[in-house]
Amino acid sequence: MSLLPQHRLRYVLAIFALALGAYVGLRYLGSYSNQRITVYQRAELPYADVVEVSPGSEYFYTWGVTASPRMKEIARNSVENRYGDTYQQSYSVFSQLSKDLAEVGLTLRDVVNVRAYIVADPEPDFDGWNRAFTEFFGTATNPHKPARTTIGISRLFHSDYRVEVEFIAIFPDGKGPHVSGSRQNERYTRLGRSETSDRWKSYGRPVWPMSTGKATIAETGMFYSSSVRPQSMIPNPPPGFFMYGNISQQSASLFKQMDAQLKQAKLSFEDVFFIRACVYPGKDSIGKSFAAFNKEYEKYFNNAKNPNRPTRTVMSTPGFNYRKQSISIEYYAAYPGSSDIAFESAKKPVGNSFSVIDAKPLASAGTVVSPDASMLFLAGNISAVEGGMKEQAASALEALKNRAEIAGATLEDIVHIRAYIANANQKVLDARIADWESLYKETFGDENAPAITTLPVDSIVGGGMIELEAAAALFPK
Repeated sequence: MSLLPQHRLRYVLAIFALALGAYVGLRYLGSYSNQRITVYQRAELPYADVVEVSPGSEYFYTWGVTASPRMKEIARNSVENRYGDTYQQSYSVFSQLSKDLAEVGLTLRDVVNVRAYIVADPEPDFDGWNRAFTEFFGTATNPHKPARTTIGISRLFHSDYRVEVEFIAIFPDGKGPHVSGSRQNERYTRLGRSETSDRWKSYGRPVWPMSTGKATIAETGMFYSSSVRPQSMIPNPPPGFFMYGNISQQSASLFKQMDAQLKQAKLSFEDVFFIRACVYPGKDSIGKSFAAFNKEYEKYFNNAKNPNRPTRTVMSTPGFNYRKQSISIEYYAAYPGSSDIAFESAKKPVGNSFSVIDAKPLASAGTVVSPDASMLFLAGNISAVEGGMKEQAASALEALKNRAEIAGATLEDIVHIRAYIANANQKVLDARIADWESLYKETFGDENAPAITTLPVDSIVGGGMIELEAAAALFPK
């Protein structure tokens, strides 16, 4: 059936209006920016070098998200390949995280830091991960790029999982669950939840032992811990003698140390809002190891005395299994409004953490960060040279230093530094860690040493020996 001339005109005008609306919508989406963040980026990179967050901002920390089963695939082929390959799982994870953000009034344009764990099977598919990443960030509709770190790990809780991703995002002014009268605030209020701290709102199903996200309130002081590793069951053991007990005993050791660190920082388990746990493959199955950790975890969290359920990421890397250790954790905590702690500087180290190699004091147990400080999230840094570990570690640290300087910071402003070291045999790995710890000590000294995590992983992007990731804090100038 042919259209009459007047109908053709209306048809053309309608198509034009739709096209114009789509164009204006895309221009709006592309031009939107969160005024509380400043992004330092280069066109040739799919992620930002540094993202700076204004003082006093409200944060949203997600849990580590894995892919959902592909129902159509299950319908066709039972449960085989139900999660898909790395690209498909990465796409699924970004879709889920986008929904998690939307629940609290955020979008991908508010994300400041992305950390991705890609399973090596036998090698991690970094290309598949990167392909999915660039379909969500740095696009026409979302030109925003967050800082990013990507590492290759051993496995995740389920053997079919290939990707786990965690986000840190920032609420724009006037948005989110902390804004009285907002849709997100009303929705949270209807949940009827009680919190152990006045500094956040929690998300996730009440039956789960962890939260899927924590939305922290403005003007909140933070504590970022170093990696906590099991203590030897024998005081001052001779070199090369390792005795840490089973996974349950090691988990108990971690929480005992955590308790002491929190007290030293004038905090408690009720103030912890994020935990990252790394289980090392050993004689116990991954499932058994996770179960043992969870049993100990619930003595301190998600119970009648302390109903707090921190946001959590759990994965498996080679770690220090060769030293008979089975697990390590790091955590973040928020100072309650009633805290009497004085934030006299942008950051302040607390306590001690110890060398992997000789168990001597090396760094702080954690770093206190003032609510009046700007936070910088720096992308992961790999070596620009080949050479040995000393050369590669120095090159990666120089790259990190250069990124910090882009935003007006120095290495003295570093709050926490993570060193991911490519796995090797015991002798080689110990040598690599010793070289890294020597460089850390030489660079940061004792008085202003940032929190540190050193973690052997399956693979580094580019095939190098080390990748360095960091966060920094500084008072606005």
